[in-house]
Amino acid sequence: MWDRHPIRLSLVHMLPKVADVRGVPLAPLFGRAGLADATPRDCDETSLGGDRVVARGQISTLLFHLARRSGEATIGLDLADAADPMRLGLAGRALFAGRTLRDCFSALHHQMPDLQGGVSVAIEERDGVALWRHRLADSDPEHAQVLNEGIGAFTLRALRAIAGAEAGPVHLRFAHRAKAPATLYEDRLNAGVSFGAGDGIEIRFDARWLDQPNLLFVPSPEGTAANLPPAPVSLGDDALIAMIEALFDSTALTGTLSLVDTARSLGLSPRTLQRRLARLGTSYELQLDSWRHAQARLYLGGSTTPVASVSRALGYGHPAHFVRAFRRWEGRTPLAFRTAARMDR
Repeated sequence: MWDRHPIRLSLVHMLPKVADVRGVPLAPLFGRAGLADATPRDCDETSLGGDRVVARGQISTLLFHLARRSGEATIGLDLADAADPMRLGLAGRALFAGRTLRDCFSALHHQMPDLQGGVSVAIEERDGVALWRHRLADSDPEHAQVLNEGIGAFTLRALRAIAGAEAGPVHLRFAHRAKAPATLYEDRLNAGVSFGAGDGIEIRFDARWLDQPNLLFVPSPEGTAANLPPAPVSLGDDALIAMIEALFDSTALTGTLSLVDTARSLGLSPRTLQRRLARLGTSYELQLDSWRHAQARLYLGGSTTPVASVSRALGYGHPAHFVRAFRRWEGRTPLAFRTAARMDR
C-alpha cells in the first residue's frame, strides 16, 4: 500500500528540533523518504519552502526511520509536544477558531484539505461519550505509526487546552500494534491508550466537553480586539467595526460566516447591528466584501496558498464563488493577480 495523498511538508515543522535533540542527522532520513533535495527549511511553514507538498507516504517513511534511528518508539509524542499549531497553516489556525470545542473540531475538519488530502475526520456521540475519529486513506497503519501517534497526541493536547479538561478521563485507540508498553504512552499522555483495533485514530471523551467554551478563543490572531470592552453593546463605532473584522477572521475559518452569527457574537440582534452599520454608511454585506477583498490580496500577493484554500479561508462555499468575486474586485482571476504580483516583486 502506497499513500500518494498530498500533504504539506510543514506538518513536520518540528522535525529538525526533535531530530537534533536525539542526535539524528536529517539528510539520511530525507534520502530514505525520497526527499534527498529537502532541507530543514522546507519543513518551515513560514519560510519560502514552507508550501512544499509531498506524498503522505513519504512523511510516514521519514518518521518511521526517525523512530528507528533514534531508538525511541514513542518519538511521535515528542513531535506532538514540539508542534506549533500556527505553523500548520489554515488548519492550525482553524483548530482554535471556534467558540466551543465542537466548533473548533468543525473548523479543523473544514480546513483539513489545506493541510492534507485523503483523510476522513468525524465526531460521533453515543450515550454521553464523544468519539473523534481520524483515518488516513490508503495508509498502512504500521508504516504510519509515528505519524498517527503524533496526530493523536497533538489532538489530545489541543482538546484539553480548548475545553479546559486536563484531568478528565480520555482514551486513545490506534490501529497499529504497540511498539512500546502501553503504560509508557499512558504516563506521557495521562490517558488510557490501546492498540491494534480500528482503522485509524479514535479519541473518546465526555461528550459534554464538546459544548464547553473555547478557553483559548481570541477572535483576532493578531490580538487587534484583545483590549476591546467585554460588553459588546457599548462598543463605539470604530470598535464595532474592528470587532466585526476580527470575528470575520475566525468565523471564516469555521465556515460559519453570517449576519446572524456575527450579531450573536456581539450580543446584538441582527436588526440592531444592521441599523448601527447603516448609520455609519455601510452594511454587513459591504464590510464582509471589503474584508474578503483585502484578505484575498494578502493571500494571493504574499504566498503560494492554493486558490481553493484561499476560498475556504475567506468562508466561500465553493472556489467558483470566490473567483467570480475576485473578478468583480480586480477585473482578473486570482491566478492572473498572483502572476502579476510575482512579476512586480
